[in-house]
Amino acid sequence: MSSESPALLPAPYDEETIVTQLTSIYTLLHKLSYYCPGDVVFPPAGGHTINEELCYELLLTPEVVSLIKKIPYTVGGYEKPPLLQSRAYEYLNDDDIRNGRDPENTGTSEPLRMDFLKPWEIALTCWVQMDDGFSVILNIKSNIIQIIDGSNYGDENDFRASEESKAYHAPTYLPGIIDDIFNLQYIYTTDGNIIHPESPEQIQIRRILTGEYGWGSDFREEDWRREGEDTCQRISDVQMEMWEV
Repeated sequence: MSSESPALLPAPYDEETIVTQLTSIYTLLHKLSYYCPGDVVFPPAGGHTINEELCYELLLTPEVVSLIKKIPYTVGGYEKPPLLQSRAYEYLNDDDIRNGRDPENTGTSEPLRMDFLKPWEIALTCWVQMDDGFSVILNIKSNIIQIIDGSNYGDENDFRASEESKAYHAPTYLPGIIDDIFNLQYIYTTDGNIIHPESPEQIQIRRILTGEYGWGSDFREEDWRREGEDTCQRISDVQMEMWEV
């Protein structure tokens, strides 16, 4: 995705900015019918109800606890990651509060390390699988997002200093993701796939979304929700037939 320029002097952390940007990501994906109604839980007034006692037992700072109460979550597991090769935690449940302290070992046979992240760091996502994906870590103290590449699983070096990981100014990185989704650089389909830029499927679906369904101006959201999956499947089937010839 875009947002490829690491920031040097980030502005101070602002919760409202991060919440707004993360909410925009989920709102766009819901609009594109990547998420169905009921797949995403947006926070009520006052924030989600979470196990704050557990959070403080794990030494999370009040700022981290406040943030995880105010961002959206997908419900029912990791089936549809909000970022390419990067699945979201659902901090509404206790298991993910614990898992989120060690995104490297989440879903592996290795024990979770409750001190892998600093108290002021929060894992927004973890990789889909160890050798194919990445984890997104927000450092609230420095307002930096750190990307951990899953292919470096088991590296004993501190990911914060590793040449393999990348650091970005959080309020710059997240708008890049929003732009990629809004501009349909990556197509999030109704059947849960994420289609890469410049692929034949991406080009065709982008043209249909903008030309026939009014994406970006007067989007026929309900029509796309009803017809999008069949449309994407037809395009995919045609491409498969072409490859087989």
